[in-house]
Amino acid sequence: MKVLLVRHSIAVDPYAAPSDAHRWLTAAGRARAVQVAAAIAERAPITHVFTSPYVRAVQTAELLAQGLGFSGELRVHADLAAEFGTTAQALACLDALPESAVAMLVTHMPKVRAMTAALSGDDDVAGFHTCTVACVVPDRGVQWRHDP
Repeated sequence: MKVLLVRHSIAVDPYAAPSDAHRWLTAAGRARAVQVAAAIAERAPITHVFTSPYVRAVQTAELLAQGLGFSGELRVHADLAAEFGTTAQALACLDALPESAVAMLVTHMPKVRAMTAALSGDDDVAGFHTCTVACVVPDRGVQWRHDP
């Protein structure tokens, strides 16, 4: 299994939205997600997409999925949200996937960093800028990383 861990793209200022969960992507955030999709399109044929329920994560997942040619269902996994669930609960969406799966999980900092560390077995994982992607093979480490 390969897992692409993604931090959501650039969102509006927290004071522009009624709550953190309702923050949407800026025009620059949308453009960055499209650029990132193009940069990783040849590297990872996605078979599953999971996203935090927060608006900025869902929008990022939609743009990435479209750019990657993914036509399957985007699944909202509440434990990928910023303040919900533990790292193990966030990663539980992977439990029923086949070994051949290439899953993309769109989430938030610092959860994305903790998930990358847990899957890779490396506690010294760098932070994620907006729309950074790390491809991890569980227990074999980070295979590649795209940091726009």
